[in-house]
Amino acid sequence: MSSSEGITLEDLAREIGAELKGDHKKIVFGLNSIEKANKDEVSFIFRDAFLPILATTTAGAVILSEDNLDAYKGNALIGKNPHLLYAKASKVFMELRNPKVSPFTSKLAAIDDSANIGDGAKINSFVTVSEGVVLDNCVSIGPSSFLGKDVRIGAGTIVHSNVSIYEGVEIGSDCIIHSGTVIGSDGLGFAKDGQSWHKVEHLGRVIIGKNVEIGSNSSIDRGSVGNTKIDDNVKIDNQVHLAHNVEIGEGTAIAARSAIAGSSKIGRYCTLAGCCAVVDNVEISDEVHITAMTLITKSIKEPGTYSSGTPFMKNKDWKKNAVLFKKLNKFIK
Repeated sequence: MSSSEGITLEDLAREIGAELKGDHKKIVFGLNSIEKANKDEVSFIFRDAFLPILATTTAGAVILSEDNLDAYKGNALIGKNPHLLYAKASKVFMELRNPKVSPFTSKLAAIDDSANIGDGAKINSFVTVSEGVVLDNCVSIGPSSFLGKDVRIGAGTIVHSNVSIYEGVEIGSDCIIHSGTVIGSDGLGFAKDGQSWHKVEHLGRVIIGKNVEIGSNSSIDRGSVGNTKIDDNVKIDNQVHLAHNVEIGEGTAIAARSAIAGSSKIGRYCTLAGCCAVVDNVEISDEVHITAMTLITKSIKEPGTYSSGTPFMKNKDWKKNAVLFKKLNKFIK
């Protein structure tokens, strides 16, 4: 069984669904890279480029596939998908490091009398819970976060510190919202009148499904008319912006610094790598994968991988090519 913040390889293998070859009673205390792991830590291999290091690693055990077992003679946690086993192991060690905290409500939290707070909630200092808020069981709200009027948050969801959730936002169960994120603010909506701008009031909401994770300092605008929607199992990285009325399909993952303009729809099980941009009113079908720094300017109707932009090169070569690029139209004519 587990020791103080440690766990036997036998128990770890059972927790993550791995086959164990080696010392069943050995206790390990954490995860580390294959180069740096010590005899009390577990490491992992899921890229062949790291296979040569197996001969010299000092790790107490290594997560790997059956195909790579011959290259390693130590304690091994084996499975068809080592990356998935690593993810499950990371959760085990996180829970060992951070044991469950009993439910509490800080005396320094401001909670409206009309709020409905379920059993097992954890509400930290300087949290504001506004009129009509509903928190299901075991919700955790971090310090200095704000929940606006009629916000609803599903069971087991964790809202970290300094998160602002505007009125009417609905968040499903088992979600994680990281610090600094703003959900439900107005998007960029203005009508021009001569030299003046008239604001388009945003009357919609943000509706977020189950098991969604949103990284730190991301912004998700409420719908202007209708709602902004994020389906179940969506994963959003840090500093991502979703504009008003954007819809994100189930299981899609969006990497950091990407931005999706108003009323665009991203399908299910898509991936957007870092710093991608999608213009407004675009529709992207299911299982589309967009590489880093790609600009999507029209709808994509077929699954596949899409790219734009110029790969990096030496600056002197880029300057020469940039000159030629300006002359392409002349060359074609």
